[in-house]
Amino acid sequence: MRSLHRLAASTLALAAALPTTALAQSTGENAVASAEDAFGTFTGHEQIGVYDEGNVRGFSPGTAGNYRMEGMYFDIQGSLGNRAIEGSTIRVGPAAQGYAFPAPTGIVDLQLKKAGEKLTVAPFASVDSFGSRSFELDAQVPLAGKELTLAAGVGIGRSRYGTGGGANDFSVGVVPRWRPSSNVEVLAFFNHRRDSNQDAQPLYFATGSFIPAYVARDNHPGPDWAKSDNRSTAYGLAGHANLGDWTVRAGVFRSRFSQDFGYANLVGINADTSTDRMVYAFPGSKAASWSGELRLSRRIPDGSRAHLITASLRGRSIDAHYGGGDLVELGSAALNQRIRPPRPAFTFGAQTDDETRQVTAGISYSLRWDGIGEVTAGVQRSHYVKRVATPGAPLAEGTSDVTLPSFSAAVPVTNKLALYGSYVRGLEDAGTAPGYAANANQVLPAIRTSQYDFGLRWSPVKDTTLILGYFHISKPYIDLDVNNAYRVLGSDTHEGIELSLTSNVTKHLRIVAGGVWQDPRVTASSTIAEPVGKRPVGLPRLRTRFNVNWTLPFAPAVTLDAYVNHESSAYGTVDNAVKVPGATRVGAGARYRFTIAGRPVTARVGLYNIFDTQFWVPVGGGYYGYNVRRNVQAWLTTEF
Repeated sequence: MRSLHRLAASTLALAAALPTTALAQSTGENAVASAEDAFGTFTGHEQIGVYDEGNVRGFSPGTAGNYRMEGMYFDIQGSLGNRAIEGSTIRVGPAAQGYAFPAPTGIVDLQLKKAGEKLTVAPFASVDSFGSRSFELDAQVPLAGKELTLAAGVGIGRSRYGTGGGANDFSVGVVPRWRPSSNVEVLAFFNHRRDSNQDAQPLYFATGSFIPAYVARDNHPGPDWAKSDNRSTAYGLAGHANLGDWTVRAGVFRSRFSQDFGYANLVGINADTSTDRMVYAFPGSKAASWSGELRLSRRIPDGSRAHLITASLRGRSIDAHYGGGDLVELGSAALNQRIRPPRPAFTFGAQTDDETRQVTAGISYSLRWDGIGEVTAGVQRSHYVKRVATPGAPLAEGTSDVTLPSFSAAVPVTNKLALYGSYVRGLEDAGTAPGYAANANQVLPAIRTSQYDFGLRWSPVKDTTLILGYFHISKPYIDLDVNNAYRVLGSDTHEGIELSLTSNVTKHLRIVAGGVWQDPRVTASSTIAEPVGKRPVGLPRLRTRFNVNWTLPFAPAVTLDAYVNHESSAYGTVDNAVKVPGATRVGAGARYRFTIAGRPVTARVGLYNIFDTQFWVPVGGGYYGYNVRRNVQAWLTTEF
């Protein structure tokens, strides 16, 4: 049986890969229209781009801890939803230039909803062909003119997954905004999300070295009792004050996640298409963190030059309680048969307590010279401590102290062409050795990562921007050696070329297109206990995205849109014995903007995966999810 930590990672990856419900929008939100590049934009839950929060250049910025809330360091436990979050941007390449303290694999930059000084209420309703339905109500309330405003919202719904399961959703959020002067802004937020009666999504694995037979999509395999409730809550403060040439920025955040019971719903597919069913059940688990950052900047004008010195202190404190799971086999069944066995009496074990503490101090210097370019150099010193208390085992503790330099530069060659480049090192949590290893539960030192990239940004004509870049990322490769010890055995290197094109071809037609071609390589020591291929699992070498918006010149209230998404083949197993074919998906939609009683209304219909393409999505060594079938989504929203 594959290890529990890989199973948990695969389940999380699958949950991130499968869409749930229709996407909410206010009347004016449009990701294609607002995208600055093709690398990743999320607004109003509409997301486009080559990258997302779980995949930037083949790694996860979320796992690496590279979230920012209003520019401040933020550690997330659980999920946020869209009640308090306006959107996010993936900052890589030129979009990461000028950051005082960048991070390898990019940054996920979150923005809170900010209410204006006009009272508005925006209801939203959606349905889709899976059976999902939702209703949301957002409001912007001026409490004291433009000085004190409030954004608030609530959402309820029933999500239906592409696997046939579903969940009941509830979310609420508030964002007070205080602006006592034009130079000072303070934002508070509270965000709560609950997913109840949530069916455990199936996770498929092949029982041998072969591509498993396709299953019927939108068909939940059971069992019906494998349901869970989970809650995510986050709140905090973020703000800034511009005091002449001095700027103070700060943020402090609390994030919590809890789950009553958890289930991993496993379906083993045999070569003859019969299946072995099993469920891994977990008792209640929880995780909570405090995180935040204090940043002080001093700008020094110097004629055509401007100097900026920035000092930062950031930290996080995470406490987690997990483990104690029990695996129960439920017998065999046909490939698409829904099973309804009685709920077994699970025997849960003692659970693990996990603590992480990290404090990082940094200083950076930036020089911006008109007509010459911009250079930023910084250094951070990070102190990292991890403690794991596993029942029946000695307390495991690990400490790392590391210096992390960074450097970036952007040089304008002409008024239309600029060159950029950067180098950055990072520190990430490597976790503990799994229970099957000879050094089980040993805390591994935090791993050091590095990245360098360079490229060009070119605007050949008005309203058109082309970005072409190269990147190289290195991280340690960790697995079992011949003595069954879990340790660093080599390196995982991703290098590639990324492309972004944004263009207003005409005043009615906008294109956002991009792609990444990469050469990911695993270099493992000869002492490793099991065969390891040269390529990592689940990472296609080519990934492209094409999005277009066309507002009809003869009917400006109507906007048509379309997308073409493509991934090349990817390996499904650690030893590279199984290679899963890639696929291309096509979709289209339309927006119609009109007024009722003088109020703006937007109606939206989208058709996804028009040709009903089916393919497996590798989410871990030998584990798979699948893409959803053809789906129609429709929603209606207004403001008054």
